[in-house]
Amino acid sequence: TIEQIWDANGRSVAELSRRPLPEGDSDDDDDSPGGASADTARRNVEWMPTGDAIYYLQMDAAPARSADQEEGGSQQRQRARDRLYIWTAPFTAESRRAVIDNANRMSQVAFTADAKTVFVAETASGAAHVFAVDLADPTKRHTITRVRGLTPSLGLGGGGFGGGGGRTNTADSATFYQNPGTLVSQRAGNGSPYILTTGDGRFAFLKGVQYYRTYADSAPQPFLDRVEIRTGEKTRLFTSARDQFEEVVAALDPNFAVAIVSRESPTDMTDYFRRDMASGALTQLTNNKDYSPEITNAPKQRIPVTRADGYRFWVTVTLPNGWQPGTRLPALFWFYPREYTDQSGYDRTLRTFNRNQFRDLGPRSMVYFVTQGYAVVEPDAPIFGESGRMNDNYIPDLRNNLAAVIDELDRRGIIDRQRLGLGGHSYGAFSTVNAMVNTPFFKAGIAGDGNYNRTLTPNAFQSERRVLWDARETYLSMSPFLYADRLTGALLLYHNIEDQNVGTDPINSIRLFHALQGMGKTAALYMHPYEDHGQATRETNLDLWARWVAWPDK
Repeated sequence: TIEQIWDANGRSVAELSRRPLPEGDSDDDDDSPGGASADTARRNVEWMPTGDAIYYLQMDAAPARSADQEEGGSQQRQRARDRLYIWTAPFTAESRRAVIDNANRMSQVAFTADAKTVFVAETASGAAHVFAVDLADPTKRHTITRVRGLTPSLGLGGGGFGGGGGRTNTADSATFYQNPGTLVSQRAGNGSPYILTTGDGRFAFLKGVQYYRTYADSAPQPFLDRVEIRTGEKTRLFTSARDQFEEVVAALDPNFAVAIVSRESPTDMTDYFRRDMASGALTQLTNNKDYSPEITNAPKQRIPVTRADGYRFWVTVTLPNGWQPGTRLPALFWFYPREYTDQSGYDRTLRTFNRNQFRDLGPRSMVYFVTQGYAVVEPDAPIFGESGRMNDNYIPDLRNNLAAVIDELDRRGIIDRQRLGLGGHSYGAFSTVNAMVNTPFFKAGIAGDGNYNRTLTPNAFQSERRVLWDARETYLSMSPFLYADRLTGALLLYHNIEDQNVGTDPINSIRLFHALQGMGKTAALYMHPYEDHGQATRETNLDLWARWVAWPDK
């Protein structure tokens, strides 16, 4: 990978960095060759918001070990320094200057619009630390936020701490619910991000989302804080109401007196408003229309399920409008299993549940089936096991998940357990066929762009990191192609001819269909031209929906 500065005629003016391709199997190890701690190349290259220079980060080479250290002495090894450079034209060695010298590796930096202050994100003593430096006095650090257990981030480009607007799930519980927010940034005319500050330069702004431990009943609340740069003192400017999800999108002036916000609720699709931050007055800017109210307003239930082995998970059930309790319906299950090491690992994925989110529909949203009189069942399907060996339990966990959901919905009088269908796309398709060869529950299945023979992905797949020859029995037990003679129910396969996903080559569906056809199983395969791993065109989507509806009906 080579990074260069070019002039308007495409001529290379300067080379910024040159990195060889990583070819090891330990590229996640920061101490490996080319890893973060060993990388002395220029990185985080960006234009100054003022447009007259670029800036970048570069770490010094690690100091050599002393003789005492090599012989196991007690001397502590000196750490490499990390530096922030500003580089001006003509981009020679003499035209660059270091403006920050830092003891820890800096993960992100961003300037203010006038380039007089820079904000830095680093990990220091196990804490995500964000601080500001006035370039007139670069020896002083002014802490903005410091929270243990997080990934440091300035939230550039709309991301939050650890990425995603403050919605990371990796932090432990004590940390997760202390979200301090991330700095509000904007982009200059040249595309460079900069941190928004008030006109006098005293304050910056933090925005984030406050989540609650009672996530099933307490909706998350976006917030906006003003923070004094030199003291870190914060003042809350805005918190979303509890009955909707209102989020600050952008400031319309440097002091955040007026902002654009987005608002949504379970019954109101997202619209944008101009908000006066002092009075709270709102002026609606968009008037988006819900074109499928019969879907978005269909009754929906989130139901807890407990397996026979004690593991707990959730299932979402969408019902036709006008459904009366006690009326048993044919049901279409649609799912996508995921792997976890324990119950708490699964539970962490629930913390960002947003009960105020408007239902987001796409071309493959199976909830459209409620218009045909089906209950649409979307279960979580957690696979549990020790780290690195979760898939050793794949088949029994898959069976236990589905059995527990069916039993619970049957107990509640929602489904007719004699009229159940199952489907999924990609890994969901793979799991659909596995369910149909390992359980007797389903009369019909729909499987798209899947893998059905794990020996065709011998060098790991999904979250499985062992190769075939290290986990032979797991690979074989997870290959429904090898057990196609056990398939119960009628299977509809679809696969896109231009599927470039290395794990789901179309040969998977072709060979499985040949096997099922040879054994006289009820199956069909449709191959769609010009489509990749997910169908995109109107023609394909309409063709698929016609077949998807007809198959379980029959």
